[in-house]
Amino acid sequence: MNRSDPPDSGLEALRKTSAQTPIDVLVVVPAYNEVGNVGRVVEETRRCSEPVTILVIDDGSVDGTGAAAAKAGASVLQLPFNCGIGASVQAGLRCGVERGCHIIARIDGDGQHDPAVLPKLLAPLRDGSADFVIGSRYLTNEGFQSTSARRMGIRWFATLLRLTCGIRVSDPTSGCWAANERAAVLLAEEYSSDYPEVDALVRLARSGFEIREVPTRMRERPSGNSSIGRLDGLYYMAKVTIALLVARIRPKV
Repeated sequence: MNRSDPPDSGLEALRKTSAQTPIDVLVVVPAYNEVGNVGRVVEETRRCSEPVTILVIDDGSVDGTGAAAAKAGASVLQLPFNCGIGASVQAGLRCGVERGCHIIARIDGDGQHDPAVLPKLLAPLRDGSADFVIGSRYLTNEGFQSTSARRMGIRWFATLLRLTCGIRVSDPTSGCWAANERAAVLLAEEYSSDYPEVDALVRLARSGFEIREVPTRMRERPSGNSSIGRLDGLYYMAKVTIALLVARIRPKV
């Protein structure tokens, strides 16, 4: 299959379903060359105790990721080429907002996030105690904790967020989260093109949204390799640090 030829994705069925009845929870799964992992992610998400609709964003993969996701039962939005994690997540957010989803959650297609955390993510949104909920691996320090260098970077970002925005989060780079409809609308309008998680927290905090964390357990990647290398990590540190410092003078939304 050529990467420009989308699989039988079920997007049309998603459109028809949402036109008839608004989707309660949409789980967005960004994935790039994750043919060895995405099927299991979809299957585990479908077994979640919460009824959810799953939308995999195939970010220009060349290994059959989209077909594997569709076979496992997900709807698939196949991007024409590799656009990056920010564009993939924003595409999912816009699909959800356009279809009137009440809650939009994100888990990654590499298998590191355990979909069993979804009920914990959704509970504060349903009871109105939060607008945006992060799954944090550092509240209980269980499971895979990433490398020491990345942990140092995460602590640095957490400190900067506390000093610049007044929010306390232990895992600001987590790609496991859920947003209510209002927060999803804000993020769908503008979402950083690369390494977007910290920037999203800045925008939410400065717009007055309530942010909470719940504990989750991360897993080591079952197969494949991360798209973030050492040089990418250094670029990420510099870019996000500058963005956080600029946030102090950025006009509120």
